[in-house]
Amino acid sequence: MSLITRLFGKSAGAAEERSRSRYLVGTDEVHVYNATWSIPESIGGMTTAALRRIRSFQKFGRPLSQTLLTFSPRMDVDEVRERLLAEGRVTEDLRLLNVWSDLRNRGDAELAEIRGEPSTDPVPNEDGEVERINEFYDLFRDQKTGAVIRRNYLRVNGRPLLVDVRDPKVGRRFILYSSSGDPIAEWRRPRDFYNAWVSSVVSEDPAVVIVDDKKVSEFIHEISDRRFGLILFLHGTHLRLPWNGALGEFLPRRLETMRNFDRFDVVGVQTRQQAAAIEARGISWDNVRLLTGELPSTAVNSDVPTDRSMNSAVMVANLIALKRIDHAIRTVSVLKERGVDVRLTVLGEGPERPALERLIEELGVADRVELPGYVHDVGARLETASFSLLTSTSEGLPLAMMESMGAGCVPIVYDITYGPGDLVVQGDNGYVTPFGDVDALADQIEEFLELDQDHVASMRSKAIETAAEYLPAVGYSRWKTVLCELERPWLPDIDSRRTGESIAPRSLTVSGTERGVELEMDLTVIDGSIAPLLQLVLSGRKVNSYFLCSEPKIRSHARGRGATVTFAVPHELFSESDGEIFDVFLRRPRDPWNAKRRVRTPSTFSPTVSDSREWYATKYGNLSVRPER
Repeated sequence: MSLITRLFGKSAGAAEERSRSRYLVGTDEVHVYNATWSIPESIGGMTTAALRRIRSFQKFGRPLSQTLLTFSPRMDVDEVRERLLAEGRVTEDLRLLNVWSDLRNRGDAELAEIRGEPSTDPVPNEDGEVERINEFYDLFRDQKTGAVIRRNYLRVNGRPLLVDVRDPKVGRRFILYSSSGDPIAEWRRPRDFYNAWVSSVVSEDPAVVIVDDKKVSEFIHEISDRRFGLILFLHGTHLRLPWNGALGEFLPRRLETMRNFDRFDVVGVQTRQQAAAIEARGISWDNVRLLTGELPSTAVNSDVPTDRSMNSAVMVANLIALKRIDHAIRTVSVLKERGVDVRLTVLGEGPERPALERLIEELGVADRVELPGYVHDVGARLETASFSLLTSTSEGLPLAMMESMGAGCVPIVYDITYGPGDLVVQGDNGYVTPFGDVDALADQIEEFLELDQDHVASMRSKAIETAAEYLPAVGYSRWKTVLCELERPWLPDIDSRRTGESIAPRSLTVSGTERGVELEMDLTVIDGSIAPLLQLVLSGRKVNSYFLCSEPKIRSHARGRGATVTFAVPHELFSESDGEIFDVFLRRPRDPWNAKRRVRTPSTFSPTVSDSREWYATKYGNLSVRPER
């Protein structure tokens, strides 16, 4: 077996053979599992969107069953279910399943179905200060540092169900117990335990798991032997500072998800702008689909009042820093100084209220800005407002703005990443203004207030038409297409905890081009069918960032023994990474991130400088790229 074949697994011929037996759903008659960490008491946009989707599947689709999987030990399943039913957010046929309540309800034989390792080492005794979270969950903290050193998850009778303990000899351990108190199985990482539970629960065929939550998406992709389809739905940005561009750092809580992006069968994004931002990094978007959030069926009303006060503005937003309500308030103040009277109502509540109330007083706009908090007549208020504002730092798809459009409000919003660019046609159904520019926002409002009635009526009508594209029936049609075409790719059976071995090319050269560099590697022993699949990975050493370069040029050697692969690396990739060092790896698509292989430099390698970046050999003999010294 050749070196590269050994490192990267079986040849493409074997992969093709497996591909013929890929699991194909081919219908929307499937068992649907929706995965989120918890259902909070104060339900936000992500959870609202997920629950709306579940209702749409039930109303417009043909699910064989629907289950909502949750993982939080602080969650009271019965209380949450009763609350959701009372609020009309779910129906009786939805099964709500929490890992901890499920384990408590299992007998020993069912617990043994959850695959783990045998538990053989003695379990450390209880130690530290005990904090009771609820009747089934105790925390133990180090008496000196306050750090959590143990978690006991309990049965109804108070006996141990699972213990999560930091063992000073072997590290972190998750030990599952039988009803008699004997260890059944053990795991060393939380994600291994959660994935074992998911695998035991999702047993029907055909089945699909839809992941909404950041925390769940960080681990569920590691299930390599799954028989179910796996869909990730991105509710918000994947970037830490999306307004700076597409090539900056990932959000810390999105890092593992983005590193393993191609291990999801489908990734649903809500805007074309976000899809383009993903592609810009070289990440294949073969599995990316436009799967938007949904408005409630009552959100669009074509028979809305046309007699509105032109100067009445509305925002529907939580009072949190992300929403930058202060920008909208300052805009009202700027307009007041110009002699333009605008009245703003912000519908929502949150921790920024005291600061916003102080700002209103300082700017002298208390007679023009109202913060009524949560209200039960949002729809009616939207139908009497003239225009809506959106000043957030970032959004996924701004459903609140869309609801306002469905009520005939004209959106006047910042150019936010993401959303407005996909929804608003300038001057036709609304206005997009420069990001973070209060004066420009005030200018646009002033221009809007000067429009004649016919123009405004046309804009309201077109805003309603735009919102109608996001009603449940239309949204489900997108989901149905994805479900019917869903094909689970073959995933390499590689331990995600194992670090890949390095690769030593016989020769390695880096040469500058007009737009970047070409990196040429002579891999002497390689299966020719594998070479075209390889990806060059540039991984930030200190920042949460990486780029992929794919589709290398291939020059096969005589008699098929090895090949020379050449990757094009654009200079543009480093445009938002000043001062950062990137390490160079090779990867096969759909491998776990840790399986990527470090590229070693041969003794003949010479450092190369191109566009103020140096490609060099580290002190350990590996290839990296850094700013020119």
